[in-house]
Amino acid sequence: MTSDKTEPLPAHAQENLELLEKLDHRVESGVSGVQRAIERISALFGSPAYFIFSVVFIFGWVALNAWGAHAGWRHVDAPPFPWLQGIVSSNALLLTVAVLIRQNRMAELAEHRSHLDLQINLLAEQKAAKILQLVAELHEQTRSARGGSARQPERLDEMTKPADPHALLDAIKEKGSP
Repeated sequence: MTSDKTEPLPAHAQENLELLEKLDHRVESGVSGVQRAIERISALFGSPAYFIFSVVFIFGWVALNAWGAHAGWRHVDAPPFPWLQGIVSSNALLLTVAVLIRQNRMAELAEHRSHLDLQINLLAEQKAAKILQLVAELHEQTRSARGGSARQPERLDEMTKPADPHALLDAIKEKGSP
């Protein structure tokens, strides 16, 4: 039997969520009003409601102009509907620009987060290497206290050394991208 109540988050998880909120707030605070407006427009253009509106507008335009031509209206957008094509083309241009602006900002944000992830991963790797080094030292001390002289395995020696980010970058560059 499951309960509807969820367990409260541990303190460290709550702290991480708060840190993410601060990061998002810091990023959003640096965004101009024009950028926010463009992103709202881009979000509107990407909505199902706008898609439905566009389809209804195009069919309505064609139906109205076809009926107007049949009824003898003088100012009609006759097939192939050059006015409609101009409206749709202008809309497509504005939509493309709005989406590109938003994608550029999202790419910049993703790059910042990726850089932050890399820094955190490097720090975690350094901490893990230090922990392994301390464990190896403790292992040596307990082995010495017991009178043993067996040396720790080479793999442990290798793991206790923190990775050199510059050497890793050089190796990645040397290998080349697929």
